[in-house]
Amino acid sequence: MCDELGDDKYMQAYVEEYGGTSLCSAATGAGCSEKEVKYAEQWKAKSIDDVNKQVTRLDKMKGKKMKPALAKWISQRLAILKQLQRAAAAAPKDEL
Repeated sequence: MCDELGDDKYMQAYVEEYGGTSLCSAATGAGCSEKEVKYAEQWKAKSIDDVNKQVTRLDKMKGKKMKPALAKWISQRLAILKQLQRAAAAAPKDEL
């Protein structure tokens, strides 16, 4: 394990933050906090257009100055929403 970051919790947070990734699975809830699971469930029920708009909004907020906890929550939400976007893109389309 990395000596600079100490325990696994700090290593995971570092990788998620700087790697732009998350261990949280929006589809199953595995690796997610209760807050992330609740957020994912809320957004699964919405249309892909609503998800896309929220991604755009959060991307704009991401570059602004804010407290580290808020920046982390924005990154977590973006990771969940991007998983939902990928799932929607991979889902078979109904042809009329």
